[in-house]
Amino acid sequence: MAGMLMLRSWVSLSILLVWCVGVEGIALPSRHGLVGGNLRLRGGMEAAVKKLVENPPSFVRERHEFNHVLRVFNTNIDGTRTVLYAMTAMRGIGRRFGDAVIKRAGVDASKRAGELSVEEIERIVQVIEHPMDYDIPAWMLNRRKDYKTGKDMHNYTNKLDLCLREDLDRLRKIRCNRGLRHAWGFRVRGQHTKSTGRGRNTVGVTKKKQQQGKKK
Repeated sequence: MAGMLMLRSWVSLSILLVWCVGVEGIALPSRHGLVGGNLRLRGGMEAAVKKLVENPPSFVRERHEFNHVLRVFNTNIDGTRTVLYAMTAMRGIGRRFGDAVIKRAGVDASKRAGELSVEEIERIVQVIEHPMDYDIPAWMLNRRKDYKTGKDMHNYTNKLDLCLREDLDRLRKIRCNRGLRHAWGFRVRGQHTKSTGRGRNTVGVTKKKQQQGKKK
């Protein structure tokens, strides 16, 4: 589908070029058959345009291999974006870490994600799964000195959600201040609660009428 659209747009551009350059002669293909049968190019360009129509550029011929949607780590990736910005659709992958992954995997950063081969996608996946094996520094990882293992690792997509859930469960079980406030649904990081964030459980001062009603 993408190849047909690209070919149509390229042929339309060629037809426009024919109309602008001269009159009478060459017939060009379109979705309705041959058009422009009474056109003739000036300056000896007729043979050049015929050659382009018969042998279109490589980007037109190879568009049928373009993947508009890639499935990596249970995430849909837009194939029309460049590799770096397409990777940021995965949770846990930012621009800085994604740039390091692309360089370690040896992938051309100017490519579109839909143009990647199976081998290139596999190399990217391997680097994301084992970043320390590809000389990515530990300070770029999002899970340093894990509570259970003590190792530096990088969490992404489902692993990121699972790790966050385990951390919150651990805080609730040991009943520390952060764990209790998570359990109660209050703000955790020292924010003011008297006048902001009153959509959930209200911690601050209530209105006098409500207090009087409760006393009655």
